[in-house]
Amino acid sequence: MEDDRRGNPKPARWANLALWLPTLFLVWVFAQQGSAKFSDTSGWARAFAMWHFPVWFRILIGCLEVGAALLLLVPRTAALGAGIIVVVMLGAMGTHIVRGHPTQVTSEILPLALALIVSVGRWRDLRLWWRRL
Repeated sequence: MEDDRRGNPKPARWANLALWLPTLFLVWVFAQQGSAKFSDTSGWARAFAMWHFPVWFRILIGCLEVGAALLLLVPRTAALGAGIIVVVMLGAMGTHIVRGHPTQVTSEILPLALALIVSVGRWRDLRLWWRRL
């Protein structure tokens, strides 16, 4: 393993490239689905109303998802974006359980797992960036 200019070990190139696959998938999903939450006529608007959430909460979740997608595009902030997705997915799973649809939690498992992988894989980048601030 090589060292960077400060003597810190650099991750292998293949590991860095491998992290881009789940990252780009998450960006694609959450940029689209987050943006859809801004529409009053979307299926998300109906779903949030059915779950008895206020409109502002749907908009907040949309902002969090779009913001997470943008943070994922920069390796230094990707762990933050992935962390936001983890929190949103756990909240979504909780909503399904509380609202009596526990079988629907399966739709959050893949994004949750991928976000955890990206968060762990990019944690070093975030730590190094944070130290420089």
